[in-house]
Amino acid sequence: MSTSPEERWSEPEAILLLQRAGKLVAVLETSGARMPQGERELYHARLIDAHDARDIGAYRCALEGYVGGARKAYRKAKGGGG
Repeated sequence: MSTSPEERWSEPEAILLLQRAGKLVAVLETSGARMPQGERELYHARLIDAHDARDIGAYRCALEGYVGGARKAYRKAKGGGG
């Protein structure tokens, strides 16, 4: 699979995306809602795989999944289901 120029790996972009996702997750977790450890480890493994493959699209997807997992835990803790 070829990658378009705007989709080529960029370490500074990856760092920025990771920082943004980390901040969102931290905000959600300040409520005390934390995703199960197994899910957290799965999101982290996907993130590491995407980073190692230098696949910025997969990296974004992994971060979206991580933030989504935190949102799901937050909604569940607030009684909104999951």
